[in-house]
Amino acid sequence: MAPSFEYIFFRLQKRVFTLHKVHYVKFSTILYYLGICILISSIFFWFRLFWRDDNAVTASAVDSKQSFFTDDLLKCFVNTASPTIEVLYRKGGLLPEFDFEVSLLQYMTNINLKDPLTILKNQIPVLGFVDVEKTINQTGSTEVITEEPKRELPGKTEVEVQDNKETEEINETEAISDQPLVLVYHTHTREAYIGKYKVDDVDRTLDPEYNVIRVGEELKKELEKRGIPVIHDKTVYDVPYDNSYGRSNAGIKNILKEYPTIKYAFDVHRDAFGEVITKDTLKVPNPDEIPNKSFRQKYIMSYDGKKLARVMWVVGTRRTENQNEDWHLNYAFTKKLHEALNEKVPNLSIGVETKPYGSYNQEILPDSTLVEIGSNHNTIEEALNSVSYVADAIADVIKK
Repeated sequence: MAPSFEYIFFRLQKRVFTLHKVHYVKFSTILYYLGICILISSIFFWFRLFWRDDNAVTASAVDSKQSFFTDDLLKCFVNTASPTIEVLYRKGGLLPEFDFEVSLLQYMTNINLKDPLTILKNQIPVLGFVDVEKTINQTGSTEVITEEPKRELPGKTEVEVQDNKETEEINETEAISDQPLVLVYHTHTREAYIGKYKVDDVDRTLDPEYNVIRVGEELKKELEKRGIPVIHDKTVYDVPYDNSYGRSNAGIKNILKEYPTIKYAFDVHRDAFGEVITKDTLKVPNPDEIPNKSFRQKYIMSYDGKKLARVMWVVGTRRTENQNEDWHLNYAFTKKLHEALNEKVPNLSIGVETKPYGSYNQEILPDSTLVEIGSNHNTIEEALNSVSYVADAIADVIKK
């Protein structure tokens, strides 16, 4: 006898139910596998954090470390933990623009999402040994990436005609040496001040009239007026930004081979907070109307009827086993400069900061330091107004 319709329907229903059985997983099993994932992630993170080549960190990796371990990172943590503080930061216009995920990725993997070359280097390690700038220059590219070092010897004849008054001022003090004693250079050469210039990157330009090169050139002239021979290295070291300190390290050593009489070195920078001038900026901003007013106030003061950009000194405390020089020597030298500057103009020098991220190439010379003359919230004129006082302080310390 043939099976009835009800029987067939019952068997099919039972079959479908069997095929769609739901399998349950114990909660303890989920926690077990989740714990394993967290453990593996932690091991990977600490491996990336500590197992690094010390020599590479000192020069070539200091830029990426700085970009992660900043005050903005701490503010990001504080704001996350306390919404009240975040509201206060927003109200005062001080909320930092900090992308934690992007910064952490760059720190752990050396990949900068804004620089495709770093992605290629991560996937093809051999590219890390290629000097991209040198290769581009050798292939005859018409794009100028770096300038040839422009080093001017003291007393060398200029093409420009100077009036007698300026010449008398420069020769006012007899030179204490007929050979260069001081090196002025710029690891972050494109760092710019407020002004009308062609933007190369945020608050950066290759125009030497508005970046730190102009401040360095003014410092050179002021020191030579005081009888101190100077070499001003105008090489562009921060294209690309990554490994700027590695390139300036090589540049300093080459200059010292050419001019072994140099005893003092000054890496001239300007500090920064937030963004002031970008490629989308249509009008030169009024410095006193920039949102981050507290940072503007940190680096501005009035003296003798002029607005001056205040000065910060930076000493890197990190040394590797191969670097025998003691950072305390750099600190002692820099502290003398800080005190001498404030004797000239009270409170013009903010202070001396010590940073553990790297050596900032200061292990090369014990009498070397990094000086921040103003910030991206200062005009070029404000920075230039401070240079003569900085030169006075340097001259006093060198001549003692």
